[in-house]
Amino acid sequence: MTRPTMRYIAQAFTILASFSGLVESADEALWPLQSFKSSPIQAPFLNVTKMGQTEPGYLFFSPHDKLRETGHPVIYSDDGQLVWQGNPGNYSAVQPQMLNGEPVIAYWSGYSGAGFGFGAITILNSSYDEIHRVTLDCKKEGFVTVFDPLEVDSCIDIHESQLTDNGTILVTAVNVTQADLSAIGGPKDGWVQDALVYEIDLVTNDILFRWSTYENNHQVAITNTRVPLEGAGANKSDPYEYPHLNSVYKYGDSYLVSSRFMCSLFFIDSSGLVKWHLHGRTGGDFQLGLGTSFCYQHDARFISQSEERVTISLHNNDNTDFTGRTSLTTGLIIDVELQGSRQVTLKSRMWDAAEPVFAVSQGSYQSLGNGHSLQNHGATPKIEEYDEAGAVVMRARFGYDNTMQTYRTYRFPWVGRPSTKPSVVACSESDGKTVVYVSWNGASDVQAWKVRSKTAGEKTAVHNGFETRIVVEGLANSDSIVVEAVGGVGDGVASDSITIEQC
Repeated sequence: MTRPTMRYIAQAFTILASFSGLVESADEALWPLQSFKSSPIQAPFLNVTKMGQTEPGYLFFSPHDKLRETGHPVIYSDDGQLVWQGNPGNYSAVQPQMLNGEPVIAYWSGYSGAGFGFGAITILNSSYDEIHRVTLDCKKEGFVTVFDPLEVDSCIDIHESQLTDNGTILVTAVNVTQADLSAIGGPKDGWVQDALVYEIDLVTNDILFRWSTYENNHQVAITNTRVPLEGAGANKSDPYEYPHLNSVYKYGDSYLVSSRFMCSLFFIDSSGLVKWHLHGRTGGDFQLGLGTSFCYQHDARFISQSEERVTISLHNNDNTDFTGRTSLTTGLIIDVELQGSRQVTLKSRMWDAAEPVFAVSQGSYQSLGNGHSLQNHGATPKIEEYDEAGAVVMRARFGYDNTMQTYRTYRFPWVGRPSTKPSVVACSESDGKTVVYVSWNGASDVQAWKVRSKTAGEKTAVHNGFETRIVVEGLANSDSIVVEAVGGVGDGVASDSITIEQC
């Protein structure tokens, strides 16, 4: 892809986003960023309030600052300290997972528009090195985009990066195609932005499974959608986006697929047959019980599964730009009887009563250990953890509403083993003391830092957040120093030798 073509695609997405109702007009307030002496990194402050014991693990997400037009994949600790920040770019579906018994980070990056995108999935190991890059060849798949004839290298959508136990990954994609819209009052020779599911081999990039929503219209009718047509679908530059698939998980040989705009969950077998359909408004193949209604949901997955019953968790942000922000955003857990009564029963419904959220897009729900759960609210930059009784034990905020967002957030155990060296800056002050600043992007378990020099010997200081400030006496201005990590998997790793500057 040529650089001019990439620029035009980025400009086109920017124009599309500016006119889309899915992107809110931002307030002018800028959320403060933390900066450091030893690193060029700038990262949002994470304001954490704890009201109880949280589960172990770090917080993984991808804050995107709309006003500064910046985004990064990040890891934070529970005390609000940055642990790691990746390179700047356009990211989504950041998800820590296990691969071949080792922890990894998967994320999407590429070009995104109003609720969709075209890009690739990157898999990083615990040293933050790329070990896999998953792509979907647009030409081979015959994809058409709203920017046709402009071309992109890979057509994986922004919504999913789920690894399986079989060395594969589940992703979504979008494709513009002709469609009969007469059933919903549109043209018979109309156009839709179809949504697809793929399972792809991590090593070979071979496609092992493909499923298209529109090609299966006989099973999942377009009439299930809740999106008003409003003139869309007349041509391929303005296709009607009706399914909007936003999560896929594999269970056995079948797939649980969430369609946001159809307010539906589909369970699809390996042949592409829809085994059952749960509609959050009408029930679909089931009978909705009290409190089990949902719509425009995200991140649906099984908590448990048997032949008789499945228990499903989801982030129920029952709001969009065309419905208005009127519904409370909740975490929902429901039991679905697959046989007999086909009844859907409410197990739990969680929200922060003191600081309720009415999120208009995105979001995630993660079941943790000991009955705890973690919610992220997408377009509302707020993270919550709940205990087994449904009480809020942690609130974390990383931005102002309408200016900062992240698609998902996960809590996960992690030991970072950066392949880089610690970064150090040292400067002498007027009183003869030297101030040393040290950081190591991605190192998660450093316990202390040891400063070594010829004239002052050694001084050890306790690790204190992303960057540690150490005051050393007795150093000559011509001296050089080295800082060495103490404790953790990086024990003994030293920085390059640096000279002392004037503060």
